[in-house]
Formats: sequence, C-alpha cells, structure tokens
Amino acid sequence: MPILDSNHSRDPDVARIASMAGPIATWCLVLGGVLAVLGGLALASPWAASTVIDVFCGVTLIAAGISQLAMTAGTLTYRGFWLTLVCGALSIMAGTGMLVLPEAGIDAMVVFLGLALLFESVAKLAAAFSIRKDFPWGWLLFDGMVTGLLGGILLTTKPAEAGILLGIFVGINLISSGATFAGAGWWMRRAEKLASSHA
Repeated sequence: MPILDSNHSRDPDVARIASMAGPIATWCLVLGGVLAVLGGLALASPWAASTVIDVFCGVTLIAAGISQLAMTAGTLTYRGFWLTLVCGALSIMAGTGMLVLPEAGIDAMVVFLGLALLFESVAKLAAAFSIRKDFPWGWLLFDGMVTGLLGGILLTTKPAEAGILLGIFVGINLISSGATFAGAGWWMRRAEKLASSHA
C-alpha cells in the first residue's frame, strides 16, 4: 500500500479522492465494522450461519418463482410464456427443496459458493492491479487471495464437512471484506487530512 506524503497530496487524483473522502470513509468504516461483526457471529456458530443462508436462499428462490408464475398469468400470448412458466416452477421446486432438505441445500450451496468465490477472487485481484494509484490496493489484493483460497477449499471439501465449512468460510470472507472496507476508510481519512494540511 503506498504511503501518502506531501507530493501525493498535491497529486490531482489524491486531491479528487480527498474532496469526497469524508462521507465515503465513514461509510467504509461502518460497513467494515458491520461485516466484521457478522463474520464473527458466523464463526461462532457456523452451522447456524449455514442454515440461515440456506433458508434465505430457499425463500428467495420461492419468491422469485412465484413472481415468475404471476407474470405468466397475464402473458398467455407471449412467446416466452412456457419458458417463464418452467423457470418459475423450477425456482419454486428448488427453493422448497432447500427448505425441506437443508443438508442437501447446503451441499449445493457449497459448490455454488465455491465457484462464486473463485470468480469474486479473480475480479478482486484484477481490480487490485488496475487501481493501484487510487485505492489501498494491498488490502484488495489480500482480500482477493483469501477469497480465492476459500473458494478452492470449499470446492474440494468432503460433503460431511460442507455445512460447517460453509459457515466458517462465510465468516472469514465477511471479516476479510470488513477489513478491506475499514482499510479503505482509514486510507481515505488519511488522504483527506493530508490534502487539507497541504492545501
């Protein structure tokens, strides 16, 4: 992470960031704290965290399926009617399955989350190297590496350990992201102070 000095404070990019750093820094610090607390709760009770995620995803799928079925009621002549109808029915079935069979739902989520974390890791690593001048990229690089590691472990875990690992890794990911937001907030506060002192 670059150390800001008087030369950086006169840089147009730093000055631009510093001008809007106050409110953004506050929200970054607040969000970082909230994510860290949620991550700590997930680590304290990983199976409960996995169950909450499973229920949330199940309810979301059912709600999405119902909305799709409701949409088909008024679109009988629409050429995508049958596709929308089938997608809505499948969404309801998947959501119901996650609520009725939480263990199977958690196993499915482990695979999905593992893939999602790998894609998220690639995006974070790419972003870290593309915004090195305008952001504390070291935190983002670290977050991307941790996210990729978690995704890889989730995809190679045994089914019996999937539920607990899901909760633990969600907790670690939340804490890692919280640290990234807190680091960004701290960096913006520092940039704002340096810019103000050299104005």
